[in-house]
Order: sequence, then C-alpha cells, then structure tokens
Amino acid sequence: MSMHSNVSQRSPVDVSVVIPTYNRARLVVESIESALRQTTPPREIIVVDDGSTDDTSRVLASFGDRIICVRQENQGVGSARNRGMALARGRYIAFLDSDDIWPEFKLELQVAVMEGNPDLGLLFSDFLIMRETGELVPHGLHTWYHHSKPWEEIFDRVAVSTVSIPSIVSPVRLYCGWLYRALLDEFYVLTSCAIVRADRLTPDARFTEGVKIYEDWEFFARISRTSVTGYLELDTTINRGGNDRPRVTDASIASKAESRLRMIDAVWKSDREFLLAHQVDVRKVESDQCLVLAKASLFDSDSDAARAALRRYFQLGDRARWRMAILLLVCTMIPCSGAILRGVRSHLSRIPSEKPVLSDSKRAETSASE
Repeated sequence: MSMHSNVSQRSPVDVSVVIPTYNRARLVVESIESALRQTTPPREIIVVDDGSTDDTSRVLASFGDRIICVRQENQGVGSARNRGMALARGRYIAFLDSDDIWPEFKLELQVAVMEGNPDLGLLFSDFLIMRETGELVPHGLHTWYHHSKPWEEIFDRVAVSTVSIPSIVSPVRLYCGWLYRALLDEFYVLTSCAIVRADRLTPDARFTEGVKIYEDWEFFARISRTSVTGYLELDTTINRGGNDRPRVTDASIASKAESRLRMIDAVWKSDREFLLAHQVDVRKVESDQCLVLAKASLFDSDSDAARAALRRYFQLGDRARWRMAILLLVCTMIPCSGAILRGVRSHLSRIPSEKPVLSDSKRAETSASE
C-alpha cells in the first residue's frame, strides 16, 4: 500500500498547514511528504510558491489535489505565509518551512494539547537540527540563546503539566503561560514548530512584509500579547539549517540591530499598557541594540548611521554604558576609524592565545581545585 493511500484512511484533524517556498524544488517535496505522513493528517496543505524560478512548479503539480498550490510574484516569506493564512480554512494553522521536516506524531500531539487546553492561542516546541552530514542534534532551541533560565522563569505565571498520545511512549512536559514579556529579550519560536488557533489571530497578527529578518519573531510576539502560549518539551521538527545554529542569516550585525529596534517600536513601545509597566525593561533592550548598531556601523565605516544610533541611545537616558557610548561617538569623528577598527580586530584574531594548553590530567586537576 502506498504512503498516500495509507494517509487517506486516517481521520484528519482540522489543521491548515501553510508551507511557503522559494527555489527549493528538492527540499519542498520532503517537507510536503512529512505533512502527508502524519498519524492524524491535516485538513489541507497550502503551499505558496513565492515566485520560484527553478523546478518547483512541476514538483508541486505532481502532488495533484493532495495539496493546494498557489503562486505569487516573489515578495518574501512574510507575504507568502500571510497568503497561506488568508486561504486557510482549518480551526488551527500550523506552519512548515519548505526545508524542514515533521516527525509523524507532530500534529497528533499538538492538536491534542490544543484541544485539551482551550485557553492556548499558540503552541510551540523544541526541535532537532540536521547537520550537513545528516547527523541529528537534539534540543536545537538551546543554540539560540546563551542564558540558562528554566521555563518556569521564562514564562510569566506559568503552569506545568504533562500530555500523552498513543504515538509517543513517554509523557511530554507542557508549560503554559504568558510569553510576551520574554519575547522582548529573546526569540524562542521556530516557525515550523508552531501551531496557532485561527480564531485568536487578531487583525495585526500577520507576518511583517518587506523585511528580510525577524518577521516571524514579530508575528509570534503579537499573538502572545493576547493569548496564552504553550511550550512542549519535545523535539517536534527537524530543522535543516545545516549548522549548529539553525536559520543562520546572511544579514549583517547592523541589519539585525536595525530590525530589532524596528520591532521594539512596532510592538512593545506601541503597547501603552505594557510600556507603562515595563518601561525600564524596554529601555534597556532598546539601549543595548542602539549600541550594537553604533558599533557595527562603525566597523562598516558608516559613521552617519553610528551617530544616529548614538543619538537615540542618549535620548533614552540610559547611563549604564555611558562611557562606551562616548567612546563610540569619539570614534565617529576620527577619519577612517572603521578601517582602523577592522585592522585592529584582524590583528588580534591572529594573535595566538597565551593560555597554556593543559593535558587531560592537568585539566582535571585544575577543575578540581576550582
């Protein structure tokens, strides 16, 4: 019996799967097939071809009526996801990027959690990273941030429980709470791990269009503002990022800082109630990003952008790193400061470490003494 006839005999769940794709003719096949293989298949799979110029159209046509395929001019992943959401008819919307893969239990588990917790508007999980060698690395979410906070501290007013389904042997821990404040500092949601309740999508809960990065971060922040969020302590997606850090973008440090500042303005600073309660927190994150942008702009020899970022920093009145800001401002007035800084950095990177290399036994002795 073929895989597709197997799937057709299973009872579907009321989920619309949205898959944006662009020039991934080979990879998108595996993504679609992983959605079709679900133990509880989705109501519909909507693939939005964002103007691909490779063999994507022919590949998608081979699936026939098992998927809904729409094509648009290339407008970016945010626009493609929004197009898919506008067409979705399911009670739930699950997102799957065209280079990611779902294990067969993914939708069964997440729908069971959503059905059992009607207050949840958003549910996400951990994920596996597939390296270029094919090796699977568990707990990929931990590669996104450097802090070691437990989820009880990340969520605001968290509740912890467990959930079980026939397809998984061991119960899975579920954390439920408010994630909106935490998303100001860090991004926790890989899009392919997420499922949202369609009736909780507010008019502003759309992916930002016309931007290259962080459109997903902003989308999930907007949902988490008004909906309780759940986190499943289980890998429910295989992320084919190719490196230890998935979704490594080619964006520069300056572009990332600019995007963070734009998002802070659009979400948390536009939320008057939140801003009144968390003004100090917002100002700290904003100040940090201003300094990141100023420093990165200096290294890029863009003194005007560096000065603009520093003006914003000084206007915030945050004196925590005032001396660094003054030093950066002085550097913007020095001709060719960017080239000088790049030269110093390059020179320092070539200097061998003076820290002695210890043998395994000596390292163990040192660790014990510490």
